[in-house]
Amino acid sequence: MAIYYFELDAHGTPGLLGRTLREFGQQVVQVDAHKASTLPLDLDEAHGVIVSGGGASSTASSGAIEAFVRSAANAEIPVLALGAGARLAARALGGEVAACTERGLVPVTLNGVGREEPLFAGQRWTSEQPVWNDECVVKLPEGARGFGSTPAAKFASWGMGPWVVALDWHPEWDAKEIAECAKAQVAASSSTHQQAQDSRSKSIADIERLGRLFAERVNLILMPVDRMVSGRAKDVRH
Repeated sequence: MAIYYFELDAHGTPGLLGRTLREFGQQVVQVDAHKASTLPLDLDEAHGVIVSGGGASSTASSGAIEAFVRSAANAEIPVLALGAGARLAARALGGEVAACTERGLVPVTLNGVGREEPLFAGQRWTSEQPVWNDECVVKLPEGARGFGSTPAAKFASWGMGPWVVALDWHPEWDAKEIAECAKAQVAASSSTHQQAQDSRSKSIADIERLGRLFAERVNLILMPVDRMVSGRAKDVRH
């Protein structure tokens, strides 16, 4: 059994999340969404699906990935959608996506529902997170609940039952990718360059620490390696 990790673009690699899952004994199979030869035939051998990307959620191959998301949701296989994957999953399950722009390290605020979500245990109610969007979710799929927002996106995080969790930021990014996301803000800062650099270094380290914590919770709660039964983590309920 494996976790299928669909990479929508070059910014959708497993990174910190993939390393953490593998440390816990998970088999993570990377799937390049743009190469038909890497796409699985079905999800019979999957106990989890992750969809990740840093760019557009709609591409020439996104229809096929949306079909896998729907199949996973119908089969009660846990789905984690990150960045562009969060928008793809929303559209695949009946939500709506519209244009909006938000880039850099931005404040993410968990609402009352999000603060009670076990996957976010240990996360701050408001924290800076790396975001790089030209679109956002404007309508959730039927039955979904919002977990958190950013200044530009009301539904920056949401969930649907115990099986689907989406974050339109990037807990899987390593320090290098987070730093690249922060560069524009450092250049535009009204503080001195050194002050801005020192502040960003501390923020990047903190974001990476919270990303590692989130990855551990994904392994323990959403896609636990010790709860696999015929491709379904049937007893994951929270």
